[in-house]
Amino acid sequence: MSRILKSYKLYVVSIAEGSAVMAAEICGAKLLAPIFGSSLYVWSSIMAITLGGLASGYFIGGQLSKRTQKEKHLLIVLFSAIVFICLMPTISLYFNTIAYHLSLIPAVILSSCVIIFPPMLCLGATSPLIISLLTSRVNESGENSGKIYAVSTLGGIIATFLCGFYLIPTYGIMFTLFTFAGILGSSSLILIPILKNKKLYTIIIIPLLISIYSFSHVQKNKFTIFQTEGVFGKLEIRDEPQASNPDIIIRRLLINNIIQTEMNLQNNQPVSDYINLFQKNLNYLPQGNALLLGLGGGVIANLLSQNKYQVTSVEFDERVIDVAKRFFYLNKNIVTHCDDARHYINVCDKKFNLIVFDLYKAEEQPSYVITQESLKKLKTLLTNNGVMLINSHGYLAGNRGLGTQCLLTTLKDAGFDLKICTTSEEEDYRNLLIVASLKPLNVTLNNELSPIIYSNTNTINTDNKPVLEYLNASANKSWRSNYLKNYILVN
Repeated sequence: MSRILKSYKLYVVSIAEGSAVMAAEICGAKLLAPIFGSSLYVWSSIMAITLGGLASGYFIGGQLSKRTQKEKHLLIVLFSAIVFICLMPTISLYFNTIAYHLSLIPAVILSSCVIIFPPMLCLGATSPLIISLLTSRVNESGENSGKIYAVSTLGGIIATFLCGFYLIPTYGIMFTLFTFAGILGSSSLILIPILKNKKLYTIIIIPLLISIYSFSHVQKNKFTIFQTEGVFGKLEIRDEPQASNPDIIIRRLLINNIIQTEMNLQNNQPVSDYINLFQKNLNYLPQGNALLLGLGGGVIANLLSQNKYQVTSVEFDERVIDVAKRFFYLNKNIVTHCDDARHYINVCDKKFNLIVFDLYKAEEQPSYVITQESLKKLKTLLTNNGVMLINSHGYLAGNRGLGTQCLLTTLKDAGFDLKICTTSEEEDYRNLLIVASLKPLNVTLNNELSPIIYSNTNTINTDNKPVLEYLNASANKSWRSNYLKNYILVN
C-alpha cells in the first residue's frame, strides 16, 4: 500500500471517529433524559465521562502504538467502538431501570459511565494509533498530530450539526447512533482488506441485531397513544385513568417522562393545581392581548382564549405545537410562532396586556429568558397596566430557594411590583405563580403568599452573568428526585 493511499484512508477513519464521538455524546445525553432529565447535572456528567473516556483511550492508544501490527490494533478498537455505540440504546434501556433506584447524582454518574465510557475509550484510542501509522520520522509527529486532531474535530463539528438539527429530531436516537456506527464501520473497512474474516462480521452484526431487537420489542406504556423524538427529547401522549376515578381518562403530554400538560377528556378541561390557580386569578388581571411563552399542550392558551384574550403563543419545538393542535384541541384563533422565546422577545414590537412565562421543561427553566436585559425589553412590550405571570417551582427557602430569590431580585431590579400565589404550603409539591406588574395590584389574589420572604436581595441574573440555572441546581435536584420516587418508580 502506497504511503499516500494509506494516509488518505487514515484521514477518512479519523473524520469518521470524530463524528462518532460527538454523535455518541449527544445521543448519550438524550438516552438519559427520559429518566434523569437534561439538567446541569446530566450534561456535566456526560461531558466529564466523555472526557474521561477519551483521556483513557488516548493513554491506551499510546501504549498500543508502541507494539507491532498497529493496523490490527486499530481495527480492533474501531470495531469495539462500533459494538459499544450500537449497544448504547439497549444498555440504557435496561440499566437506567436499575440506576434510578439510587439517589439522583450517583444514578446519573453511574449511568453515564456505563453508557458513554466504553465507546469513548475505544474512540479515544484510535487517534494515537493513526498518528503512529502516519509517522515514519520523528520530525513528522507534531505535524501529523495536528492534522489528525484537526480532521477529527472537523468530523465532530459536522456530526454535531447533523445530530442536533436533523437526525435526532427527524429520525430519533437509535437511527442516529446506527448511522454513525455505520459510517465508522464503512470507513474502517477501507483501511485494510480483511473482508474475508468472518469473525469481523460476527463482532459487528450480533450486537447490532441485539440492539434492533431490544428496541423494536420494548414495551411502551400501555396508555401511550403517540410517541416521537423531539428537539427536547422523547415526546409522548398518554390517556391514563384518573387515580381516584378510573372512569375518568386524563390525557397527558410528557416530555422526557415528565408531565407537562394534563386534560380531562370528559370536558377537555385542565386538571392540574397550577392551572386552577392560574384560572382563579385571571379576573384580577388586565384583559386584551396576551403573549404566552411556552405552549405545552395549549391548555393555558385555550383558557386565555376562553376568557376573551387575543393570544399569541411562542414554542420552540414545532412538534409540541403539532400535538397541542391534534391532541389538546388548541383553539384555531390562537396565533402560534415556532421560535425561541428570547429571540421572539428581542424582535417583537407588539404591545401586550398580559405576558405568561410557562417555559419549564420538567425541572428546567431557561435562565437566559429571564435576565435583567430581557426583562427590560419585556417592559417595552407591556401596556401601562400590563402584568407578567411566571410559573416556577415551589422552593423559596434555604439553598433550594436561591434560584427563586434571584428571580425575585432580578424582577424587582427591573422595576416590577411583585406578588406570589401558591398551589400548596409544601415546597416539594407545589408551583409558585409569580405576578409581576408595572403598577401595584391593589387586590389580594387567590392563594397569595403574604408577606413575601426575601432571603437573598443581592444576586441578579444578567446576560453577562447568568446565574439562575446554577442557583436552581439544588431545587432541580430535589424536584427530579421527588418525581422519580413518586411518579416514575410507581408507573
